[in-house]
Amino acid sequence: MLPSIDASEVGTTGLIWLFFSYGYALYVASNYISDGSDLLLLVPSMAGLVGSVVLPLLGAVPDAAIMLFSGLGDISEAQETLSVGVGALAGSTIMLLTVPWFLSVFAGRVDLRGPQKN
Repeated sequence: MLPSIDASEVGTTGLIWLFFSYGYALYVASNYISDGSDLLLLVPSMAGLVGSVVLPLLGAVPDAAIMLFSGLGDISEAQETLSVGVGALAGSTIMLLTVPWFLSVFAGRVDLRGPQKN
C-alpha cells in the first residue's frame, strides 16, 4: 500500500528532520509559485486573465494537495484525517477572511458625531 512512518520507528531526531525537510520543501514550492505568478503578471496581454483566474488556482493547489493526501489510505482512517483536513482548510479560510475585514473596519473607523464645538 502507501509507505508510512511510525513515530516510534524514527525517534525524536527523525521527526525533527522530517519536520524541517518538509517545511523547507513547502517553503521552496511556495516561493516558486510566488515568483511564477509575479512573472505571469508582467505579460500585459494576459494580466487580466492571470490575476482573475490563474493566481487563485495556483493558490488553491496546496489546499487541494492537502485534502487529496489526507484522504488516502484506509477508509476509516481516511475519514478522520479528511475531517481534520477540511476543518483546517475551513479554519484557515475563515481566518484569512476575518483578519483583513477586521483591519479594514478598524483602520476606516470615523467619528459619527462630528467635531465637538466648545
